[in-house]
Amino acid sequence: MCCRCCGVTQQKVWVFGSGTLFALLGLFFIIWWPGIIDNIIMKSLPLTPTSKTFSKWEELPIPIYMKMYLWNWTNADEVRVHGVKPNFEQVGPYVYREERLKMDLQWHENNTVTFKPRRTWFWEEEMSGGKQTDLVTVPHLPSIAASASMRNIPKLIKAGFNSALNANGGALYVTHTVSEWLFDGFYDEFLHYAMTSKNPLAPVIETDQFAWFLNRNNSENFEGAFTIHTGVGDIKEMGEIKFWNGLNHTGWYEGECGRLNGSTSDLFVPDEPKEKALTIYITDTCRIINLEYSGQSYEIEGIQGWKYEVTPNTFDNGQRNGDMKCYCPVDKQPNNCPPSGATDLGPCGDGAPMYLSADHFMYADDSYSSTVTGFQPDYERHNFFIIMERKLGVPLEVNAAVMVSLLIEADEDIDILKDIPTFYAPLFTSASSAIINKELASELKLALNLPSIGCYTGIGFLCLGCILLAVASFLTLKRKWYGQAATDRLALINSDAQATNDSIKAEELKSN
Repeated sequence: MCCRCCGVTQQKVWVFGSGTLFALLGLFFIIWWPGIIDNIIMKSLPLTPTSKTFSKWEELPIPIYMKMYLWNWTNADEVRVHGVKPNFEQVGPYVYREERLKMDLQWHENNTVTFKPRRTWFWEEEMSGGKQTDLVTVPHLPSIAASASMRNIPKLIKAGFNSALNANGGALYVTHTVSEWLFDGFYDEFLHYAMTSKNPLAPVIETDQFAWFLNRNNSENFEGAFTIHTGVGDIKEMGEIKFWNGLNHTGWYEGECGRLNGSTSDLFVPDEPKEKALTIYITDTCRIINLEYSGQSYEIEGIQGWKYEVTPNTFDNGQRNGDMKCYCPVDKQPNNCPPSGATDLGPCGDGAPMYLSADHFMYADDSYSSTVTGFQPDYERHNFFIIMERKLGVPLEVNAAVMVSLLIEADEDIDILKDIPTFYAPLFTSASSAIINKELASELKLALNLPSIGCYTGIGFLCLGCILLAVASFLTLKRKWYGQAATDRLALINSDAQATNDSIKAEELKSN
C-alpha cells in the first residue's frame, strides 16, 4: 500500500480492515484450527488402498532386526553326576535384518482386510556376536517331546518305545551349527524314524529335517491369514484383530485366554489413554501378550513416547490373577498348573513340554531358574517393551524379547532320561527390535505439531491484528495519518470559505 497514493479515508480502511482480518484469522487458528486439523489427521489414518498409512503398513519402512540367542549346554556330559546342575550359556546375538510384507490382501465390505504376513530374514554378520558356523549343544527336542508323551503309558509299551528310541537316533542332546539350528535345518534320524514308522501313537511328522525356523524364511503361509479392522467408520477399531485363519479363538487355551484381540504389532488404535495397556498377538507365542503402562516417558527423535512392558503378571497361570487361570492347559487343571512366570506351549506344540517366558526367566517363579545355572536376568537388557506415541498410535521403539525353554524330567524307564535331574532347559531367545528412523520421525513430528503450529500462527496473527488496530486508533485520535495535516488545512480553508460565503449571503439578504 502506497500512503502517497491513498487518501486518509483509504488508509483507515486498509489498516483497520487488515487489523480486523488478522485478528479474526488469529482467533480462528487459536480456537478452531487444532480441532479441525486433528479431525483431518484422524480421518487420514484409517487403512485404505490409497491412504498414506497403507504404504507404511504394507511394507514397514523402518529396519527391524531379529536378534537370536541360543543357549549352549556346557556340561551336558556331566548331567548324570549327582549334585551337578545343568549349566547353560547364552550365546549370540545372531542378528538378522527382517523385512515384513503383507501378501494376498483382500478388502471386505465390513471395513476389514485379510492378509498373510511374510517375513524375510537376511544375515547381518557385522551386528552379530558370533558366526553362523558356531557349534551349539542343545537338548534334542524330538526325543524329549516323544518321551514326555509316553510318560504315563503301560511299561511294556514304554519299553518298546525306549528300544526304538535307542535304535533310531534318540538322544538327550545334540550339537549343530547356529545356521542349522535356526533356518537351514539338519537331518534328524529320530524324526525320520517317526515319519516313516506310522506309529498310531505319534503325531504326524511331515519332514525329517529340524530347525527352529525351518521353511519359515520368506514364507507367506507360515503365520496364517489375519483379518483386521481398517479403522474406516470407527477409528477405535483400527488394527484390531478380528480373525486368524477364519477364527476368533485359537482353541489352545480356554475362554478369554484363547480369544483373539489386540494388534498384530504393525497397527495400533490412535488417541488412546496412555494408561491403557497394549495388547498384541504374535503367532509364535500362541497367545496374546498384554504390555502394561509403566509410567515412564522417553523422547526418541524429538517425540515423546510412553513405555509399555511385560510385568510379573504377563505370564501368570492364575497364581497372581485368577483370570489368568485359563492359561493353564485343561489336562493340568486344577492342581498341576505351571508356576507363575511361564506359559505352557504344549497345547499349540503337539504336547511338547515347551514354555514361553521373559528372557532369563525374569519375573518367573524361582522353581524355573533354580533348576539350572547360567541365568542372569537384567531388566535393562532382557525386558520386553514398546515405547509408544499414543496420539497417532505409532511405536517409537520395540524390543520384543521372549525365551522358549523345555521341561526335561527324569524317567527311569527311558535310558536317555535315567538318573538326570528334572530341569527347565532354555532353548533360544528371540528379540525383535526396531526404532523409528529420522525420516518417519520427521513426518510424525509434523503431524503432531500441526495443531500447535496453527495455534502459534494464530497468536501471531492476533497480535499483528491488535497492533494494527491499536496503531490505527492512535493515528485516528492524534490525527497523524499521512496527509492528515493537508487534509485538515484544506478542510479549514473550505470551512472558512464557506463561512465567508454564508456571511456575504447574509449581508445581501439584509440589504434587500
